Amino acid sequence: MKYRAKLTGPAGERTVEVDVQLDPAGVVVTLDGRPARWDVAPTPGGGASLLRADGRQAEAVPGRSAEGAVLVRVGAERVALELLDELTARAQAVAGAGSARGSGDVKAAIPGRVLRILVAPGDEVTRGQPVVVLEAMKMENDVRAPRDGVVASVEVAAGQPVGAGQLLLRLEPAV
Repeated sequence: MKYRAKLTGPAGERTVEVDVQLDPAGVVVTLDGRPARWDVAPTPGGGASLLRADGRQAEAVPGRSAEGAVLVRVGAERVALELLDELTARAQAVAGAGSARGSGDVKAAIPGRVLRILVAPGDEVTRGQPVVVLEAMKMENDVRAPRDGVVASVEVAAGQPVGAGQLLLRLEPAV
């Protein structure tokens, strides 16, 4: 199964292409085109012991961040991991969605028509909260806030057609 993974750790944030294949001898994980075979064994507490063919070993203990990313402790390092399928990764790239420290611009991931605006300037929002409802291909799609903040401006009106990547509203940091 192919994914894009956003990794945030001590070395910063990066996005890698990930392909995970199960086979009788273990798990083959390909990161940015470089395959590595891992033996995976569950450990008490919901973690896993990972052993690579070259002898590299790690203990991974998963958890969740406040933003919903999976936190994995590998040895002494903690890494935030967000797995995205290809379609979601492309939509987030177009819409500018991402980390809580990112842009306050909320953009349409797909072309459509604005059905409802769920917030007004001055409203406080939390990451993941629906802020606009778009209609596309006769389906309603929630557009969610990419981070916590206060609505600075609404750039569209109900009934207005929008294109992919078009600015819908702006957020400023909450005080």
